Amino acid sequence: MKKLDLYIIKKFLGTYVFMILAVMSIAIVIDVSEKLRDFTDESNDIGFLDVMLGYYPYFFLHYVNLFSSLIIFLAVLFFTSFMAQRSEVIAILSNGVSFARFTRPYMIVSTFLLLVALLMNHFVVPHSNKKRLDFESKYITLVEGKFKKVTIEIDSNTIVRFNRINTRHNRVDRLWVETWKTNKKGIYELTTDMQVNLANGDSVKHNWELNNVFIRQISDSGETILRYDKIDTLLNFSTKDLAQRSNIMEAMSTQELIKFRNREREKGSTMLTNIEIVLYERTAYPFATYILTLIGVAVSSRKSREGVGKNLIVGLIISVIYIFFMKMTTVASTNVGLAPKIAVWVPNAIFAIVAAYLYFKRIRE
Repeated sequence: MKKLDLYIIKKFLGTYVFMILAVMSIAIVIDVSEKLRDFTDESNDIGFLDVMLGYYPYFFLHYVNLFSSLIIFLAVLFFTSFMAQRSEVIAILSNGVSFARFTRPYMIVSTFLLLVALLMNHFVVPHSNKKRLDFESKYITLVEGKFKKVTIEIDSNTIVRFNRINTRHNRVDRLWVETWKTNKKGIYELTTDMQVNLANGDSVKHNWELNNVFIRQISDSGETILRYDKIDTLLNFSTKDLAQRSNIMEAMSTQELIKFRNREREKGSTMLTNIEIVLYERTAYPFATYILTLIGVAVSSRKSREGVGKNLIVGLIISVIYIFFMKMTTVASTNVGLAPKIAVWVPNAIFAIVAAYLYFKRIRE
């Protein structure tokens, strides 16, 4: 490996690490300010080291992994633009180094970061998310309106849906509880469908007060419909459980997520699309590293009269468009019926074409 490769690799990794530390420092400060009331609540009995060692390392891993591709893109734009403005890129290319050869160290670093991201997505981050969600469920108040139209599996026979949850007041608006069983053929069958307009739950003993209740009981002999203005009953979950379990897919390893998907497919669950989106994103998002690195090199390696700012603005516009495409295809999958695998990979395919065009155009210059 020549000095050129080492020089660019050092700049790439150095800028990447610096930007991660800068972004995450700001994110942690903002998060601490938002959760300070929970951390200082005497009823939580939590200390400074508990927060710093028991929550924020997992918070850090989650969000670094989530935004890694975009931070890589911005790092490439940033240090390459400065190289171009100092005429370093011109000097390198003028000495007989082709643009393809110039981009080789970029791709070496991108490959390394891609492999790290795949490892993190499939193995490390799910375990980290479990720790993070456990901490949030135990110590952090989840405000009203944070979760809407959530479907979760409490156990192999119980599915719960709800529109809105307020863990501070242990209240759930529009609660559905479905109970399933496996028949002799191994097929899941719905046995009870309970719909509740307003539910107030005890987060410790799981005692629930259900208001305006509609229950449909299904058996071999037919259906029975029951209506109640108010019921006091015991359910095998609490509001804290619902708040935590609404993000449970983030805390599943890939193998666990595949098994979960297969069970939900057998039930005909409405969660199936969301599960598959999460599953495919774990592989698709890291591959954006290659695409965004090529775009970043092609855009920022030109010396501009407007300085570094122009390249950064162009890069930010591209990243916003990329995020927009990801959100648009995800919405199309959940609401229109677009296949999850296509929804997840289409943004990469489109931007791969853009990256190839910009890259080969830069080579021909």
